[in-house]
Amino acid sequence: MAANPTDEALARLRADWPQWQLWVVYRAVGGTVWCARRWDGTGPVLNAGSAGELAEALAAEVPR
Repeated sequence: MAANPTDEALARLRADWPQWQLWVVYRAVGGTVWCARRWDGTGPVLNAGSAGELAEALAAEVPR
């Protein structure tokens, strides 16, 4: 059985960002929405149109 590319990308994101709860929403119209929120409940809920966009949004949330 072929692996699902969305599940693979989600697994990579989860490995890279363990302090975030990550999931996808499969919409009937408009495609997949990639979502994230901190496990501790602080900060915003992030939404993006792709795994790459979500990774960029997560990186932007890291304090400098």
